[in-house]
Amino acid sequence: MPKAIGWKRLDHVSIAVDDAKKWVAFYRKLFGLDGKEHPWFDDKKEGFKGTVLDLPNTDAQLEVMQPNRDDSFLKKFLETKGKGVHHITIEVEDIEAAAAYLREEMGIEPFRGVWSDGSWKQTFVHPRDSGGVLIQLYERERKGTPPPP
Repeated sequence: MPKAIGWKRLDHVSIAVDDAKKWVAFYRKLFGLDGKEHPWFDDKKEGFKGTVLDLPNTDAQLEVMQPNRDDSFLKKFLETKGKGVHHITIEVEDIEAAAAYLREEMGIEPFRGVWSDGSWKQTFVHPRDSGGVLIQLYERERKGTPPPP
């Protein structure tokens, strides 16, 4: 059994907002992000849209997302918590080993289990188990696959 989740790297921090274009402009100016703009995404199934910004001097990103429909989980989040950090995403060496560590060493059941879309596998640590922060853990299944949103 590993002594931790098998941290590989911080992938991104996701910020929930009501107006992604406004807040992308804010973060670009705040951090001096003049680099390449990533394509905007619109996840109709999960109910959110946004983009990611590459953070300087690191391979981590800042994801800015807003709800794209009234029944979105993100709309509910904004109504109950307000704008702010929604989740942090960590790339791990082995998602199954990370899930086993959570269960066996920490007594935490991975939120929503472990699942795959063929490109990457993921699970979550629920905010009730982590001091108020949703933590997304993932493992790439295919090299070159972009990380999950």
